[in-house]
Formats: sequence, structure tokens, C-alpha cells
Amino acid sequence: MHRRQFLKMAAILSCLAACNRQVTHLVPKGTHMRYQDWKTVCLGRYLVDMPTEVTLNYGYLFSYNAGQYSLKKVQGTAEDAKKMAEAKANELKASPHDTKGSLYVRSIPLANGGILVQGYSVSFNVDSYDVFLYIPVVTRKKSFIYTYQGDSYPDSEQQDLKDFSAFAESFRPYDEGVIPKEPGLCLEDVILVNLPDAFKDNLWVNFNDPYATTLTLAFVAQIVFEDFQWLSKRPGWVDQECFLMGGSGKCEKLRFEKHPVGPIEGEELCLSKKTKDGRYRIYDFQWDNPGVVGSKTSPELTLSLIYPGPSIYNTTEPLPFFNDDEALAVWDRLVNSLRLRPTA
Repeated sequence: MHRRQFLKMAAILSCLAACNRQVTHLVPKGTHMRYQDWKTVCLGRYLVDMPTEVTLNYGYLFSYNAGQYSLKKVQGTAEDAKKMAEAKANELKASPHDTKGSLYVRSIPLANGGILVQGYSVSFNVDSYDVFLYIPVVTRKKSFIYTYQGDSYPDSEQQDLKDFSAFAESFRPYDEGVIPKEPGLCLEDVILVNLPDAFKDNLWVNFNDPYATTLTLAFVAQIVFEDFQWLSKRPGWVDQECFLMGGSGKCEKLRFEKHPVGPIEGEELCLSKKTKDGRYRIYDFQWDNPGVVGSKTSPELTLSLIYPGPSIYNTTEPLPFFNDDEALAVWDRLVNSLRLRPTA
């Protein structure tokens, strides 16, 4: 999939230091990095180091059957989750069905206080169902509700309901600053354990600096269902990226080369231009491994760094980098930190 569809970014991993094969770029003497303090966070099945001052914005997509649905999180208690489920059930009950009276089928209590609401997808047949999940979670002294919508069909209904129930049961909270040791998929403040194989997980995370507000770092890990090309094999890719950067003047290729991280092969493209007024540098860096079709253990992994220059609304905000060398030093610090969580 195209990086610009998600603000793609993501990268890759390592196993043990003894088997690491990694590109090391020498940082020019005297290069200063504004980002001095870094921390390790768990993202999906991977770990990555990031500057302590940036904030994380998560997105989750779990496909089930033919559907592609986002997992969403809102503030609320278990009682609120119950009210949300009741509201959805009442909505379905108020929606007429040609032969069944209404779209509503049933509500099922789940583990961890979760609730499943099932309804017919359309009013004119009974060939498919919509399934709505409401999963309350208490984590880090706060109460949230994760919501998810999926689909089901009569010939697989029994197994589908088991999978949705197991999905709701998979949520486990973990504390900030803790790296979970059990197998599973890390989200922002929960880890999903024993996730049913029927769920195909995709995760993307944007990192934003509250001071240099236009800087965006991103990580994407997603299961692919068709072959994607390496960056170096995409016709016209560099010219297209240079055009999308905007700015003015020559588009410089700071790097366009192989960049393996640990045992995982990867390629990177690092571009730089000047802003239209010529005062600042803008950057578009990306690292990619296209993954193996259908594989949870070898998904497409992408990292990206996008900086279009200072905000037009606050031209006095601090610059994230003083020069190209610092931008590349931050980039290498990020990319080379990516590794598979040992127990993922």
C-alpha cells in the first residue's frame, strides 16, 4: 500500500546482537541532537526507541472475514459500555427487517465485562450480520471502552461468535513504562493476548512533537495481501516523492540505499529540499520492508519522517533539526532501534 495513504512509517527489528547485520552511518563530529532523552515503547509486536517529548497517536485496524474495521477507544466505564450496547440494540430494534421484524438479533455478555450486539446487515435478507463489540478496560487508573465492528455469516456464525468473544477476552492492561513479557500485540495501554488467528492486525502510530508541531514520525506494521515492490524497484518513485514534498529548489537525495536492521532487510530513501522562501530545510525520509504476503510474522514494515518546515501559524517554534546531519542522526537513532519484542 502507498505510504501517503496512512502517513506511513515503520521499520524493523532485530534478534540478538550476535546475529545483527545493520548499516551504521557515522555521525559527523560536532553534530548536535536536540532530542537527547529517549525511551523504549512497545508497538504491536515490536519495540522502538523514541524521544521522550513526542506524543503518540495510535490507529488500529483488524480485518475479519471480508471486513476492514478500526478498533476505537473512548473514555468510559463498564456501565457506560453497557449503555452504549443497549443504545445500539435499541437502534437495531427500531430498524425494520422485511422478514424478521427488526434488524436486531441478540446481545451476548462477554469476558471482562464486554458486550456483543448482533444484527442483520440489511433489511431485505438474512445472508449476513453486523457484530458490535463494547469492551471496557481499566488501565493506568483510567477507564476506557474499546469498540469494534465486524461481520459474520450464517454458515460460520458459531465460529465467528467464538472468535469475537476471544477477541474481547484478549485485552490485558499494562503500566506505562513497562515492556510486556507475555506474547501478544501491544496497543497504547493494553496488550492483546491469545488473539484469534482469524484477526489480521494492522497498526500505525504517529509521533508528534508538541513544540516542533509540523514534524511527524510514523510506524506502520501491516499484513499484506499482494506483493509490493522494494523502494528501489518502484518506477518514478523518487520524482513522485520530490513533487509531493512541495518546497522549492533542488530535491537532494541524502540517501537511497539498502539499510538492513538486524536480520531484516530494508531500503531507505532520504530526501531534502528548501521551503518556498528558501529559509528552512524540509525532509521526507522513509524506510521500508514490503513484507511477505499473508504473513503475521513478516508484515510490511515502514518508518517515515516528514518535516515540511515550521508552521505558518507559528514561525518562531523550535526547529527539530539544525542541519541535514542532525536530521539523519535522529533518523538513524530511530530506525536502528527497531526490533521484534522477544516474546511477541
